[in-house]
Amino acid sequence: MKKIKFHSIYYRFILFILTFAIFVINMIIADKNAIIQFSNFNLKLWQLNYIFIGIFIAITLIFSFIGWKFYVCKEGIYLRKIDLLVPWEDVDAVSHVWINEWSRRPYGRQYFYNRKSLVIYRKNNKPICIYNISLLALYTIKILKPSIKTNIIVATLATIFNIALNFGILYSVFSRKLEFIKIELFLSYIVIYVLKMTLVPLVMVKYENIKHGEYLFHDTVYNKNTSEVIHL
Repeated sequence: MKKIKFHSIYYRFILFILTFAIFVINMIIADKNAIIQFSNFNLKLWQLNYIFIGIFIAITLIFSFIGWKFYVCKEGIYLRKIDLLVPWEDVDAVSHVWINEWSRRPYGRQYFYNRKSLVIYRKNNKPICIYNISLLALYTIKILKPSIKTNIIVATLATIFNIALNFGILYSVFSRKLEFIKIELFLSYIVIYVLKMTLVPLVMVKYENIKHGEYLFHDTVYNKNTSEVIHL
């Protein structure tokens, strides 16, 4: 029985933040031989860049092979955390949606994140929501079971938009164009990013709830995720 395993992609969010930070440092400090001091430890900028590349590769490799959350096989979808195999005949539909997480951190800090989630709608049971999963899982399921209903077009468009926006931001910093960016374009970046963080998840969840019932809900300032699903 061939098993295709899928892991959490939360590490990509961390890598994006680290990448953005290192690009900003490179934008501010043009001289690659400039010395950067961390406490009593000194590094040249080019050394810091190589260390970052090593960390980037290491994190990607580690989290691509450990801590898998579920696998897909010819019998169905196996969920590791609850030790449950959902047979294909019990699956009504599968969707890939963004569900917002909003939580408070120590010292009053706020944390907001779009969780890319795979939702398995079952015929006679509560749906199952698996958080921080790549869109590739939806494509794999569609290839194995073409008859299963999915939101593959909507999910693909949302993912392309997300990748394009993140790439555009990183490219602007990396190419040093952000130094000379017009205020109108800068504000446009902010508006588009806010829309990505708020409007896109709201539309995706609303669309899913219209199709499959009122199961999915976002975090709010006052309430944690109240989705009527099994959370994984």
